[in-house]
Amino acid sequence: MSLAMSLRSRGPAGSAARTAAVLSRFGVTAAGMAGRLDRYMRLLSDLGVRPTWPTTACVLARHPALLRGYADRGAELALHGLVHGDHAVLDRRRQRETIAKAAEIFSRAGIAAVGFRGPYLRYNDATLDVLKELGFRWHSSQAVAFPMLASDPAQARVASYGLALRLYSAHDAASVAARPRLRDGLVDIPVAIPDDETMVERLRLEGADAGAQWVHILDRTHERGDLFTIQLHPERIRELDGALRETLTAARRREPAVFVARLDEIAEWWRRRSRFSVQVLRAGDGRYRVRLDADDDVTLLVRGCNVEAAPWYGNDAVAHGRDLEVRSARVPVMGVSRRSPAAVGALLAEEGVPVEVSDARDAYGGYVDVGAEWRESEVLDAIDRAPGPLVRIWRWPRGMRSALAVTGDIDALTLRDFLLRSWETRASAQAGRHRS
Repeated sequence: MSLAMSLRSRGPAGSAARTAAVLSRFGVTAAGMAGRLDRYMRLLSDLGVRPTWPTTACVLARHPALLRGYADRGAELALHGLVHGDHAVLDRRRQRETIAKAAEIFSRAGIAAVGFRGPYLRYNDATLDVLKELGFRWHSSQAVAFPMLASDPAQARVASYGLALRLYSAHDAASVAARPRLRDGLVDIPVAIPDDETMVERLRLEGADAGAQWVHILDRTHERGDLFTIQLHPERIRELDGALRETLTAARRREPAVFVARLDEIAEWWRRRSRFSVQVLRAGDGRYRVRLDADDDVTLLVRGCNVEAAPWYGNDAVAHGRDLEVRSARVPVMGVSRRSPAAVGALLAEEGVPVEVSDARDAYGGYVDVGAEWRESEVLDAIDRAPGPLVRIWRWPRGMRSALAVTGDIDALTLRDFLLRSWETRASAQAGRHRS
């Protein structure tokens, strides 16, 4: 992290503490970090998990054989910028140059990067445009902040955490669905906060406290059917390996199950799911024909429908068939009022819910009526409260309730890598200005 960015996100005291921590984690050679990466991989392998490690291209260029070895062992290496710079302040032309050059470095190392995470979890609209143009499949830089467990941290720690949330432009998990979103072919995947950096260096949470916080997020995402994208930099695996193991062990025990996957696998599922469809056709006399067009691993949920189905979660069940007949006085779809913005229908469609625009509230198994200042949480709550009958393509495959991914950015392997970051970032920014 550059000095300016460190001061902005941590303040003077936090920056000094960060410098001391760096000196203890990185060495003259990559041996120390290789040990941490190996420890990380062993822990995940024990639990049948494969990580996504976004990696800065200049670091990959200096250590290609070492990092390619982890890719060969099942880790996904994604692109984390050419250098560890702030993409939110770069224009489209400069981002096109640097991201394309970074992709070339990955290609020369024998690694096909299909995903991107911005350093500092920062990006802008130009970032997304460039990623689409270059054929990337996923992007994961948008932070979503989950509630903290009840605690009373020192005021300085709370202030430092607030700086991080502002730096990341974090969304509130209470207001949005923490799930992927398909944007013109690019799958946007959220990142959960608090992550390792905010817990260890800002809130001073380690051991049992850190584990409890992440399990708390796991509980919340499982309840809501959301995605929990863990961010744990390999440099902090020693401080948080217990918290990670506790969280993953808890995830493996959840029922219905948690879809644990790499980000490329989650993106591929979401793209494939976007091609699925469920039609609800009127057959007369209070009968409705439900037709599903989807792959075999789809999860078709039914609520309040007299069809063959297996109990699943709450009032929902998993339908056994793909061509169903529902008998009901109400249409088994979500009705949407005419005054509701068109974006509401788009949100429901990505949620896998069939819709019909009408002001006949009582004619449907669920109903949404919001004005111009609507919030996403209002629509999600309306789905949850819908009495049914209702059919829906669920978010995750094979009857799984929620999803989880383990990620960790690799932006330095040696002390030299870390010390070069500020110089490389400045040099890259100056090169962009000289071409302007």
